Amino acid sequence: MNELSLEQHPSKLVPVLLGGLAMTATGTIPVLSLVNCACCAGIMGGAILGVWMYKKSFPSSMPFTVGTGALIGTLSGLVGSILTTIISTFVFGLFSSNFGANFDAQIEEIFNNPGMSVQNPAQVEQIREMITGLVSSPALLFLFILVASAFVFTGFGALGGVIGGNIFKTKYIEVQATSTDDFSS
Repeated sequence: MNELSLEQHPSKLVPVLLGGLAMTATGTIPVLSLVNCACCAGIMGGAILGVWMYKKSFPSSMPFTVGTGALIGTLSGLVGSILTTIISTFVFGLFSSNFGANFDAQIEEIFNNPGMSVQNPAQVEQIREMITGLVSSPALLFLFILVASAFVFTGFGALGGVIGGNIFKTKYIEVQATSTDDFSS
């Protein structure tokens, strides 16, 4: 049996949590959230941080691959999406007690805009009802934000993990053995 396979991989928990927390910080803190305007750079940066933390605890005798980085990035994205959803839902509930009423008024203003050309009024009414129903149910809003952020955070987290995996992967140097016959001339 190969002696590399006998070694245990280090725990992914702390690097994944730190990567997810970094993603959450760049997604929820107002000034830091501007970083995500550049192709979700904060989310990818959190994934790279998680990969770097995992690589630090990785044994030097084991190969560290791009796939390992992608896994850490994806898991960090999942943690980040859950934490961001919890914080975002809490902030919506805390700072906007009239959120539903204000949102209904904003929807009416958007749909009644004279510049909006309506092809099918029945479809517009269905969309309006769907959005109003989504906002009026906190559980449904939480679920919608969770699913949407899970796609974004895990996708860009995986991309950041691939980038981090490429940066921190194990580089192999092939050493060609020379025989003693080469030196005996």
